Amino acid sequence: MALAVTHVIGTIFILDLFRHYVFGKEKFPRYLLLIGGIAGLAPDLDIPLSWFLSLVSGGEVALHGVFTHSLLFVVLFSLLGLFFHVRNIEKWRNILFVIAAGWFMHIVLDCLFNPYSSFLWPFGIDTIIFCPEWVGGMYRSSIDAIILVTWLVHEELHNRIKDYL
Repeated sequence: MALAVTHVIGTIFILDLFRHYVFGKEKFPRYLLLIGGIAGLAPDLDIPLSWFLSLVSGGEVALHGVFTHSLLFVVLFSLLGLFFHVRNIEKWRNILFVIAAGWFMHIVLDCLFNPYSSFLWPFGIDTIIFCPEWVGGMYRSSIDAIILVTWLVHEELHNRIKDYL
């Protein structure tokens, strides 16, 4: 599993590349990067939920990675985005598509760090064949710094760092 900062920074970095090279700054405002970064961490809301349920029940409740790390949520947010697209409600369409992208990035990062993901929940399919452990645990603590520095260098080289200051 990737660290929390990696989920946020990695998602923002990927979305920012799409912002600059695909959609443009006018069609992809910065607030969508913030929403995407938060959505990149959202599947881990099951961690504080597990803590709360453990406290209330008096026993250990471990929900992490069980259902919130499922592609089902990516599909759900994408379908909601399509609903708003059909209705020509651009703001909510964009927000929901960015949430789906952030959620998906979380799953991808967890897949890279942990082959025992449950991203095919509730179907019960063994995901080890889809998630070979590409990035070893020893890199887990530094990958967020590598992503952040790469993003900052990219922004500076293209004179876009001023967009964030």
